[in-house]
Amino acid sequence: MDAYFVCLANSYKRGGRCVAGVEIRIDTSMHWDVVRRDDGTPRWILPIARETDFGEIPEIIARDIPLWSVAKLSDADPCPEFSHREDVHFSQIQAIGTVRPDRRIIEQFVDNNQSTLFHSTDNSISIEAYQLGDHSLTMVHPDGFTFHLDATRQRAKYRLYFSYSGANYDMPITDPAFYGLLEQRPQLTDELTDVYLVLSLGLEYEGRHHKLIAAMIMPGADVGAEVPFGVITLNRLREKSVRRFSRAERRACKKAIVVPSNDGPSVYFKMRDGSEKFVMLESGSRQRMWSVVNLRHALLLTYEDAQGREVQRIRMLPLNNWQSILNRIRTLKP
Repeated sequence: MDAYFVCLANSYKRGGRCVAGVEIRIDTSMHWDVVRRDDGTPRWILPIARETDFGEIPEIIARDIPLWSVAKLSDADPCPEFSHREDVHFSQIQAIGTVRPDRRIIEQFVDNNQSTLFHSTDNSISIEAYQLGDHSLTMVHPDGFTFHLDATRQRAKYRLYFSYSGANYDMPITDPAFYGLLEQRPQLTDELTDVYLVLSLGLEYEGRHHKLIAAMIMPGADVGAEVPFGVITLNRLREKSVRRFSRAERRACKKAIVVPSNDGPSVYFKMRDGSEKFVMLESGSRQRMWSVVNLRHALLLTYEDAQGREVQRIRMLPLNNWQSILNRIRTLKP
């Protein structure tokens, strides 16, 4: 069975990312509404990768599921464990569109039925409490907040003091989008006056499960009645297939090099039969210009545009340090 959710968190998690959001229903006209639990609270989805140590989503996949994208989970298979009732295995995850994050939309995902966060006013919960819990994700609108920088860590991170329903909390911020915005606007922590928080329960650490701020949701101006409420804006390209290059295809290619083009960085293929072709690199790829592409570490993605035409992109798979060194040596050989 397939499932759809609005991505509300794409945070750091043990070398990968924790991608999560609220489940939605979509009708044939691309209108959507929130799927809710029996108590009326939004039903969250937390995709769990089978092939990683802690279920984290690899960076190369997570970067294609930004905040406010509408994600489709193919073959969604619930795999709840203790407080992590939202966990779901899947065969493929794909962003099919986006929603406009004005305050009307954000309020659809807020849980106003809780007086404490994860059933306590502490900043972490015990293993026993985690095993008895019924959720590991929630969105709240704090009553007030202040930032402070935790310099005790090897790499300084911000924490947020905030109050909610008469209690005070102090949680670390694990939202990469927030830190990216902070690099562009260092004064953000002084200017921000309103924020919604996506909270999650972290993995067990020293006998406790700590509460984390997985996403800082900063509402923009309401878009007004002229923009349809609850409608998905479809992506221009729809992903059809992802595959590795076959041995025969690798042998047929004499060389593949990253080159500039009018549309952005592309891979130039010089084939052994004398033919040539160019395939654009996927947005976000970090290959150096004029570097040699090892097709063993590349994926070929096929998309379909709004007119039904097929478009191809190259996605590079991440290499570990040793593989990177070997690849560089091969590139430098005369």
